[in-house]
Amino acid sequence: MRRYLIILIALFLLIAPAQAQRGQIGKNIMLSAGSPEDKALTEVTEATDPAKKLELLDKWLAEHGKGDLAILAYEMYVVHYTGERNYDKAFEYGDKLLALDPDAINTAISLIRLASEKPDLQRVFSYGERVAAIMERYQSSPPAEGANPDEWAEVKKETLAELNSTISFVEYTMFTKGYQLEDAAQRAELLERFVTVFPKSFYASQAQVMAADAYQQARTPQKMVVFAQKMLAADADYFWMMVTLADYWATNQEQLDAAEAHARKAIPLIEKAPKMEGITEEDWQKQKSLQLGLAWSALGLIHVHKNRDAQAVDALKTASPLLKPYDYYYGRNLYFLGFVLARAKRVSEARPILTEATTVNSPYKSRAQETLAKIGGPVPAKRAPAKKRP
Repeated sequence: MRRYLIILIALFLLIAPAQAQRGQIGKNIMLSAGSPEDKALTEVTEATDPAKKLELLDKWLAEHGKGDLAILAYEMYVVHYTGERNYDKAFEYGDKLLALDPDAINTAISLIRLASEKPDLQRVFSYGERVAAIMERYQSSPPAEGANPDEWAEVKKETLAELNSTISFVEYTMFTKGYQLEDAAQRAELLERFVTVFPKSFYASQAQVMAADAYQQARTPQKMVVFAQKMLAADADYFWMMVTLADYWATNQEQLDAAEAHARKAIPLIEKAPKMEGITEEDWQKQKSLQLGLAWSALGLIHVHKNRDAQAVDALKTASPLLKPYDYYYGRNLYFLGFVLARAKRVSEARPILTEATTVNSPYKSRAQETLAKIGGPVPAKRAPAKKRP
């Protein structure tokens, strides 16, 4: 008896090592040694001329490829057309194989490689989603009737460990292909698809943040809100999404009570948060400072909108140094700080802050100029004392 899939895929596509038979994922197609099907398939595998091999394979499929036996032929077609870099034909036969064997993980991974190479992003993600579904089904699969549950659990553990690096490749491919897209709307969509199917991936946290940011860049804030709320439903302490929602709602004067709750909860979580995986300590400190700044700034804006002037001043002052590297957020923060100081009749404090806001490249520059004009203009420049004439 022979299992042709393992031999062919390992030789031609260099994918993950084959699992032990007991841990096999997908159908295990067997041929009786010496049978007509076996002899004919051996002739196909031993043919060295590609055109002759394809001719023999067509003949084998026509004569013997009934039911699940067609899987063996489809595997060979995928290998053959991969060698020719005939992507469309490889996808055609790969899809036929997956229709017969939805758990053919080796084929799905091979097709991801091809789709990445072509490139065909939609296929990368559709095959990646297939891989995730296969893994989920395998992880929850019960032992066969009469099998020892403990032994089956150990087999599954070993099989999953062998697949670990291959699944990491799938995750990395989906993540990088997603975030490299220039179109923000597409980038957001693909990154959300990635975190939906691989929520525990090493790259999931980065992808979630990038997806929320991409929705904002694409000017589809409602999609961003829905996405952020979905992430918070899965992790109630996900401070990044709390800050995203608090900042958006505070800026747009929406859901102020919910925004305040998110901002207040996020601040201590950020302060004690461990470094995110995949970034340097320096980059983490920058991200942490930005998130803290945004949380305090959102809280300050909420106080402004709720006419809590003293609390607004304290929160916005706390946010300012944290946001200084980011013109948009720093300019906005300065403007609202100057505005609320002016509203509280603290004009002498408001003037220098609004004056600085007019020098920052942000959409709030003109608003700062208007407010400054209303309270008597910028702080007069100090003149040097006149020298006495001799």
